[in-house]
Amino acid sequence: MTTDNHEGRQFKRYVVDSIHGNLLYSSDVDIVNISMDGAAIETSKRLNIDREYTLKIKYGGKFMHLKGVVAWSNLSRTVTNKDGEVVPVYKAGIRFTNVLTEKSYELMKFIEENKSGSIEQRLIGMRFKIKNAEDAVIDAADECKIKRISLSGMLIEADNSFDVDYISEMEIFLDNIVLPITGRVANCTEIPGDKINKYNIGIEFVKISNENKNTLNNFLDSLDV
Repeated sequence: MTTDNHEGRQFKRYVVDSIHGNLLYSSDVDIVNISMDGAAIETSKRLNIDREYTLKIKYGGKFMHLKGVVAWSNLSRTVTNKDGEVVPVYKAGIRFTNVLTEKSYELMKFIEENKSGSIEQRLIGMRFKIKNAEDAVIDAADECKIKRISLSGMLIEADNSFDVDYISEMEIFLDNIVLPITGRVANCTEIPGDKINKYNIGIEFVKISNENKNTLNNFLDSLDV
């Protein structure tokens, strides 16, 4: 462990190599097709294979929550957004894990009322293209590696990029303790040289309880021993 205590910083930063956390976010998705056992979606965020996510589809004025595990994921293409930036589009297949009796009925009604004429025949069931999904998002916990940390913020390495000033709920894992915080993305830069893109993201803590701040302070003090 080393410290990074540049002049002008209010709190000393610690360089660490064994602390991890989660960056919690929601991302808009397009539903390519859907069945009773899973769905193919497109999103601007990379989803990790074998990781569980929650797909939320707005139906009948409320969100239907479908938990699922990513079976496959790949970079499909890139597009230019309204700001002229080139952004990735990832395509992923999700296998539902919580479609039980009540969920099955709700999902069947959604598919029946919103399916288009196109049907994709599969070995297990049929996949339907959807013509009218009001709104769909995916909730994710993006596991990240914490590289530097202080009482006011941290530098993390993550799989996805995030816009500056994006506010996110986060979790920091300290031994057997989980510290929930709210953080603001202060900067985000791509890490060069990797086949799979990763990003260095500077996080400013904008909300942390006094109890959790004391826990973090005690942990950082222990690094000086």
